[in-house]
Amino acid sequence: MYKEVGILQKNNSDETSKKKIKLKRMGKKKSNSEENSKPKKKKKVGKIIWLIFKIFIFTAIAAAIVGAGVVLGVLNDIITDTETLDTAQLKLLKLTTVIYDKNGDEIDSLSEENRYMVSYDDMPKYLRDAVVSIEDERFETHGGIDIKRTGKAVIEYVLNGGDSSFGGSTITQQLVKNITKDEDRAWQRKIREWYRAITLEKELNKSQILEAYLNTIYMGEGAYGVQAASNTLFAKDVKELNLAESACLAAIIQAPETYNPYNGDSNKESLIERQKLVLSKMLQLNKITQEEHDEALTAELVFKKGELAASAAATTYYVDAVIEAVIKDLMETKNITEGVATKMLYSDGLKIYTTLDPKVQAAIDKAYTNDSWFPVKNGKKMQSAMVVLDNATGYVVGLMGGTDYREKTGTSTFNRATQMKRQSGSSIKPLTVYGPAFELGKSYPGKGYDDSYISINGWAPRNFGGGYEGYVSTRYAIAISLNTIAVKTLQEVGLDYSYTFAKNLGLSTLTSADKNLAALALGGFSEGVKVIDMAGAYATIANGGVYIKPQFYTKVLDSEDNEILKAETEYKRVMKKTTAYLLTDCMRSVVTSGTAAGYIGVKSSIPVIGKTGTTDDAIDKWFCGMTPYYTGVVWIGYDDNKASVNNTAQMYVWNAVMKEVHSSLSGKSFEKPSGLVYAQVCTLSGLAATDACKADPRSGVVKSELFASGTVPTDTCNVHVTAEVCSVSGKLVTEFCHLYEDVEVKEQSFITRASEPKIKPGDWKYMLTDKTEKCDVHTEEPVVEEPENPEDVPGENPGTELVPNPVPNPNPGIYTE
Repeated sequence: MYKEVGILQKNNSDETSKKKIKLKRMGKKKSNSEENSKPKKKKKVGKIIWLIFKIFIFTAIAAAIVGAGVVLGVLNDIITDTETLDTAQLKLLKLTTVIYDKNGDEIDSLSEENRYMVSYDDMPKYLRDAVVSIEDERFETHGGIDIKRTGKAVIEYVLNGGDSSFGGSTITQQLVKNITKDEDRAWQRKIREWYRAITLEKELNKSQILEAYLNTIYMGEGAYGVQAASNTLFAKDVKELNLAESACLAAIIQAPETYNPYNGDSNKESLIERQKLVLSKMLQLNKITQEEHDEALTAELVFKKGELAASAAATTYYVDAVIEAVIKDLMETKNITEGVATKMLYSDGLKIYTTLDPKVQAAIDKAYTNDSWFPVKNGKKMQSAMVVLDNATGYVVGLMGGTDYREKTGTSTFNRATQMKRQSGSSIKPLTVYGPAFELGKSYPGKGYDDSYISINGWAPRNFGGGYEGYVSTRYAIAISLNTIAVKTLQEVGLDYSYTFAKNLGLSTLTSADKNLAALALGGFSEGVKVIDMAGAYATIANGGVYIKPQFYTKVLDSEDNEILKAETEYKRVMKKTTAYLLTDCMRSVVTSGTAAGYIGVKSSIPVIGKTGTTDDAIDKWFCGMTPYYTGVVWIGYDDNKASVNNTAQMYVWNAVMKEVHSSLSGKSFEKPSGLVYAQVCTLSGLAATDACKADPRSGVVKSELFASGTVPTDTCNVHVTAEVCSVSGKLVTEFCHLYEDVEVKEQSFITRASEPKIKPGDWKYMLTDKTEKCDVHTEEPVVEEPENPEDVPGENPGTELVPNPVPNPNPGIYTE
């Protein structure tokens, strides 16, 4: 290895020599340009002198700070503003964290033994030596700052024109950076870092610093600390690592993504090359023997992902979600890294008071024991997730993250309720289409649309089943989930408004790429949606248009009962009360007569509203349902995102849970706000009804519908018309039908369209067009038979009087009796 480096240096030297020779040959005579360059050379020399001066001054300051143990007078302003470190965050206190439900009863406990924390003595010496060798070879002797490396870094900083990458960080400095998350790019950050590193070295010994560093450093693939990294890379406990594997972990620290072996062969090769460098450095520093070095070089590295917490005590999916939420909030409020926050959670003896309602969770657990609802396909069990929220508070009172919860062996496994992103299908429509449309006054429950074939730049949205209904109301379109009406309504709303409306409802995974009709109208998003986000959005409707971010805990106390986190409930009105109630009223139809009819019902005194959702090929199925008390969202599907779901378990689960939860609750209704009125409209046009609308042979065409005040339409129906129909044939009259005695001409109601759709919708038989059939019975004038006896002809025989016809003839010239 060293010979190769020497050869490379020699080659570089040869190339340089050739260039010098070439320059000499070309330099026989000085040109005018060379003569004129003398002033420039003087300027260049001046710049170099000034550069050296800056290096000297900067290095002197750095040396003074390091040598004197921080001379506060040098950079007093910077140091005064520098926050001190909480070294308690770094020590493995080994105190147990306790988690409580909403009643204050303990539901679980966490400690460093059931997580990824590992003590200094439990880390292999190979690993400790490998990290120190490659990251900070003078770690044992410096006082937090390596003067040699720092001086070199300062020189490079000045030579590079103030490049803030700086370098030269010791392990202590890296730990400081990881704790503080100080990402400032200016040189002042480095001064703060030096000060903190020196301070930290006075608070902790070397073993404690290295222990904290190796437990909190990010190692790629979402793993913080060497225990998690060992499991992620080699499916081993860190105590089982050999020299080759230890060197591999040390190698990955510098650039976790670049050296991630799971990111492709080139990354894997880069990691192995750096591992060799680590081993070489260990040999150079006499940390290992030549024999150990050579053996490690030839050792096979088998990269294998293990269950991150396979040896940990199992936690419920709800507790996993609490852990996720608390770590995130600790990072934000304490300005610390995920590794440090995780260490605090598992070893600092916290007390976490959650929003869990044990009665709700028990109902969820019971429902998920029914394995018949979750069949196995291709060896994989169907999965499901559920979140139940208290509408008024936003508290997550119950949760399930997978049908495998009884076999769950660890903690922080993949939680489908909070981490999974799946396509929503039609369950998105109230949130991105009808909610925005009602808010803007673009639509209302009784507004009419034509459910017929449309093509938008070659894209023709189709309904489930492939057919088209014809003229329908918005309420009906929501109830049976018509795709074409959702698209047409969204076109009226506009993509930008729809997107913003959805984001305000807490749909965090939507991106600007989702600003298109297919995504916002039908739920085909670039990433998908989360179950927890859908629950928060639907609870907003049940809560009268006020969004409350779902919360898993109310407060977190430290080991001395000091409050370190408090969940502040933020109420944000994102839609009018009237909009929320109009949606509520429409989604009641989903349960009573629509896609969820026959599946959902809690108790007679408590109404249920909701929306179903099914994606193409039934890959995902949803039911988002609300009562005046709770909102529950259930998703079912397979993890491979390919297998179809052949049952309606999402509604079975929801109903089973909610029946149990509401069994002891009194009757309650959704609160109807002021500002709503009822008015009769034609449900095909959505306009004021006419006699033609009322004469429509189908029942329920004219209905009393709900409106926000000031939005009741005054224009009359433009869909219905009347035409005369022959009572004998039931078809449009001909010019002859009136001539027959046995014919009764009636006025019949028909519907019209501006043009004929490409595919005839289901109501086509009620259409009046120029092709509508006319009477095929009365196609000519009636035949009047001549009397056989002339005397029978009135007026021909003397003495016979003509009797005037008592009924006026509506058609003069036509014979009537």
